[in-house]
Amino acid sequence: MASEVPDNVANPSLYRQAKRKAKAKFDVFPSAYASGYLVQEYKRLGGKYKGAIGGEVTLDPVKSDLDKDGKLSAYERKRGTAIAKSMARQAKPMKNGGTVMVQSRGCGAIMPEKQKMTRVPRG
Repeated sequence: MASEVPDNVANPSLYRQAKRKAKAKFDVFPSAYASGYLVQEYKRLGGKYKGAIGGEVTLDPVKSDLDKDGKLSAYERKRGTAIAKSMARQAKPMKNGGTVMVQSRGCGAIMPEKQKMTRVPRG
């Protein structure tokens, strides 16, 4: 059906409105550009998604207090929350350990014999 709304959309009517705008703007729908525009437009209109990645994170006020004055400024609170979210996201997939492929950065393919495997310990 053309007006399908994903399960994680909190406001379906707003999502349908954003989808109509995306379909009117782009000749090809769905496409990567149209889908990106749809998400941006939905968020710009005030739409939210249910079940955010990482869930709730706890801010550590002691570690977040950079100037050690006992108070958290807006910057310190925002920075501490961002770090906590990032750490929660990174820790989740590898909580039981495992092996990951480490890709080096650059502009080109890496030969298979040059690729490195890194072992992540459990716990």
